[in-house]
Formats: sequence, structure tokens, C-alpha cells
Amino acid sequence: MVYIAVLFGVFFGDLIIKRQAEQKIGMGEEYPILNGRFIIRKLHNDGLAFGRLSDYPRLIKWGNLGMLGSISLYFIWLLMHPGQRLKKVGLGMVIGGGLSNEADRINAGYVTDYVSIQSRFEKIRRIVFNISDFFIFIGSILYILGSFKRNTGK
Repeated sequence: MVYIAVLFGVFFGDLIIKRQAEQKIGMGEEYPILNGRFIIRKLHNDGLAFGRLSDYPRLIKWGNLGMLGSISLYFIWLLMHPGQRLKKVGLGMVIGGGLSNEADRINAGYVTDYVSIQSRFEKIRRIVFNISDFFIFIGSILYILGSFKRNTGK
């Protein structure tokens, strides 16, 4: 099923890239890519997005596991019904990305982030994310768009 493939593609793709980042990029090193539009650099994030709640690792770990479990159950239910393709693709992306980040938290105690957007604005330039974060964001948008679309069963 294509939706399961999306989930596993995001999960394993990001884990492979994170492993490369851990092995090949030193802390503080920066490498511009795509004509300087993006910067590859490594950051260990022991919190949620932007390092929030980093003082509460147990809350983050168990809260994320609970949320991923709930979303996964809904995803399984959704897979058993026809139509709603955008929702299914979106949830596959969200779950794959969430599981990849959660695997980092469980195994290392932090999430490895490795990409920044080059910008003249310091706040944007300081944001470091990973491919899972990108897919969680895009998957959420696809799910929301799918919620507005009338389900025709196709």
C-alpha cells in the first residue's frame, strides 16, 4: 500500500540521513548547499520544536509516544476506508517523521537536526531542522487540505 510506503520511506530515509550527519558533521561545522540557500549543520535537540520543554524529557517522550499511538490507530482505521487520499498520505508523512524523531529520543536522548535555511533574518537562520520535521509539516498541511475535500470514496 502506497501510504505505508510513504510512512516507511520518511522514517528510514531520515534515519539514514541522521546517521550520516552524526558520522560526518562535527558540531559547529557548516556546509552551504544548493547555491548557499541551505546550510548543513548538526544540532542535538533534546526538546520539542525550537528546543521547547527540554527540561521535561519524560513528558516529551511519553507524550509523543501517546500522540503517535493515537494517530497511528486513526491512520489504520482510515486505511480500511476508501478515499481520503490526501489525509492518508499526510498522516503517513506525519507518523513516519514522528517515529523517526521519537526513535532518536529513545536511542540517544535527543533528536539530530541538520538543515538550516539561509536567510538575511537571524531568527530564520538559527532554526535547524531535519527531513522528518519537514514531512511532519507538509503531512499536516496535506491532512488539513484533505479534511476540506469532500470524500467521494475514491
